[in-house]
Amino acid sequence: MLGNYFYHEIIRKTVIGFGTLFNNIEIRTLDDNGKEATRLKVPLAYGPIQKFLAKIEQNADLRGRPAITLPRLSFEMTGITYDSTRKSSITSTFKTNDGSTGGNIKKVYMPVPYNVSFQLSIASKTNDDMLQIIEQILPYFQPSFNVTVDLISSIGEKKDIPIILNSIGFQDDYEGDFSTRRALIYTLQF
Repeated sequence: MLGNYFYHEIIRKTVIGFGTLFNNIEIRTLDDNGKEATRLKVPLAYGPIQKFLAKIEQNADLRGRPAITLPRLSFEMTGITYDSTRKSSITSTFKTNDGSTGGNIKKVYMPVPYNVSFQLSIASKTNDDMLQIIEQILPYFQPSFNVTVDLISSIGEKKDIPIILNSIGFQDDYEGDFSTRRALIYTLQF
């Protein structure tokens, strides 16, 4: 049984689906007349926020080209846990047509229910930038937001995956002298 190769990229597609939610977040600044002065699309990357903060600290003297610019979003998968509440019978199957003209029927076993945990980190220099970013995220999670993912394309299985915002934490690294960079960090757990 074990050792039969298959790879449907289910977890990979789940990670990509989560990340694409935050692709188009931007911040704007206004001039003295209340007109839009600048517009910045907030960069998004996969990885822990500690790596990005370490790059900021490498150029702490504020001279030369900055190691990294803020604001920035980063996300990472933090865990996978089995969900026994969604478990169905081991022998449960469903049948699907493979889409060919011959009408080949494929028999597929019910998927095993797992919950995937994610952490989204937001780093910003100013509180206004941070609040603009947060306000573009929070209204969509009441407390969940459904994303449709094509999990197994060979059989056309699409699933609505609820993404649930569990908690929000924040810290303000504002200690030190005036030459020290400030970093506001919000951490959202999904």
